[in-house]
Amino acid sequence: MLLSNRGAKGDVVPHLHERRRPMTKQPVDEIEKASKPWLKVNSFAELMEHEKEIVARIEQTNNGGQLFLVHPFMLLRDIGVELSESAIQEILKREPHLSGLSAVPYRALKSTKEKQHVRFHVHGLFERRKES
Repeated sequence: MLLSNRGAKGDVVPHLHERRRPMTKQPVDEIEKASKPWLKVNSFAELMEHEKEIVARIEQTNNGGQLFLVHPFMLLRDIGVELSESAIQEILKREPHLSGLSAVPYRALKSTKEKQHVRFHVHGLFERRKES
């Protein structure tokens, strides 16, 4: 933590915030919707029909397994899978814990250049079970 702007010899050292370069501002929606979807899914069953191809794309994505665990909906969108609102609702009915996910950890992991010490391999998207 930089507490003073004086160096060891008394010369002025710029504060940390003065060294930052301004980030280019691009709307998040533009960034996230930049690529066209290769698959449009209207139901949970349709999503599961394409599970093998989707899992293969997740494996090819940098930190794909971790990103899927952090926020599966964002990762699916990023790899080109467009889920309809009804497909999302079907998934949330089966996996209610996914309703409160934050985008912050997903974006942080996606933008990191650090090598991750643990790698997750996704073998399937969601548990297959009959609705009650």
